[in-house]
Amino acid sequence: MKEYLKLAWRNIWRNKRRTLITSASIFFAVFFALVMRSFQLGSYDSMIKNIIESYSGYIQIQGLDYFDEPLIDNSIPYGKELEKTILSEKNIKMVIPRFQAHGLATNGESSKFAAVIGIDVEKENQINKLENKLVRYRITSKAIEILKNEKNFPDDIIEMLTKYENASYSNTQRLLLDIILSEKEQELYLKTIEEVTAFEGKYLTENSTGVLVADRLAKYLNLNIGDSIIIMSQGFQGVSAAGIYPIEGILKFPSPEFDNTMIYMPLKQAQLLYSAYETNENMVDTTFYVSYLSLNVKNSDDSDVINSTKNLNSLIDNSIYKALNWKEFNKELVQQINSDSMSGVVMLALLYLIIGFGVFGTVLMMTKERQREFGVMIAVGMQKRKLEIIVIIEMIIVGFIGVLSGIVASIPVILTGYYYPISLKGQMATMMEEYNMEPIMPMAWFDTYFINQTTVVLIIVILASLYPVLKIGKLKVINALRG
Repeated sequence: MKEYLKLAWRNIWRNKRRTLITSASIFFAVFFALVMRSFQLGSYDSMIKNIIESYSGYIQIQGLDYFDEPLIDNSIPYGKELEKTILSEKNIKMVIPRFQAHGLATNGESSKFAAVIGIDVEKENQINKLENKLVRYRITSKAIEILKNEKNFPDDIIEMLTKYENASYSNTQRLLLDIILSEKEQELYLKTIEEVTAFEGKYLTENSTGVLVADRLAKYLNLNIGDSIIIMSQGFQGVSAAGIYPIEGILKFPSPEFDNTMIYMPLKQAQLLYSAYETNENMVDTTFYVSYLSLNVKNSDDSDVINSTKNLNSLIDNSIYKALNWKEFNKELVQQINSDSMSGVVMLALLYLIIGFGVFGTVLMMTKERQREFGVMIAVGMQKRKLEIIVIIEMIIVGFIGVLSGIVASIPVILTGYYYPISLKGQMATMMEEYNMEPIMPMAWFDTYFINQTTVVLIIVILASLYPVLKIGKLKVINALRG
């Protein structure tokens, strides 16, 4: 075997140009396959992070019938004892209770159907970062008039602001996606724009008696900070629910569905509004109900989440509660990821097809060029079987050179994309935000996809090497020497 390796190594460098062409085709195959797959898997990780980690959680504890019928009457009792039991599972980091209901929101003149969410104010802000969604800037007609009266304020910027009149923004970065300013314009005029469009609003506290209302809902009902909103609905076990609440803050959601419907209030306020509590016969202990419990985990690997879900189901009362992992209660997202993954696999298959033809083309050229060489070697006594082994070893060495160089070249690209993801701008960023996703294109960390892609390319190389082996097996020495 040592002699075979020595001969193969010498053979591949006798014609450096041919070897480099073959290795280059394999190099680009591995490089593009790894980068493409890393982008795709990174988008899934980002999707899961935005939807699962920031809201629904990797595990939920629900009532037995809540998944099929998410009604108030299918809510579950929640107290310190249950929380203590849940936290005894070592992978659970935090328990976030939510009370979810619906109602008619009105200002006395206009009405609209709304989703009412009762939240643990502090925990929700840690997970969902609701405070960061508060409207900080709003482009009003009054703000535009002030800027028109500003000395030497550019007309083109005023024109841009007029185009987005009545638009709301939760931060400066989001404002600059619409109001596109050069670095010099930002330095000269951004502070003035921020001052005249500044919007007051504050986040809730545990003792708040007010609510947070989504931006489009507030605009539809013509409500502002300090105004009152009336909520009417049906409460727990058929009782009527009605209340009037001051608006303490307005939230801006990228998703139009959320921005048109959401109202947030402290958990206790929501439970009182919908009468989601029961007092025992002695009028001493009161049991409060929640729609479900969202669990924040320490380790989010699928295997750990599944094991934690099983452990929780063994700890809680299965006649009242059941624990579900994110794939069970978020089937639409799983289907979306699976369908997109299949489209990615199809794209990779097309890439591999192109790669296969490219590698086979170089092997075909190499075989044709070396036909006389093969004939001479067989004529002087080289057995065909040994020659075939040497050719296969040559192809494997060339394949490894291409694969390793492709891996090495892709590592800095993937590391850069992982730590510094591409930020999207303009319409693409707006579209991503409408799906409640951060407008970035991240890349996935190194994982099994590295092994999968390189293995496929090596298999293609080995299959391509079968052609010269077959040609050598059928080679007629006289014809080869004449050729």
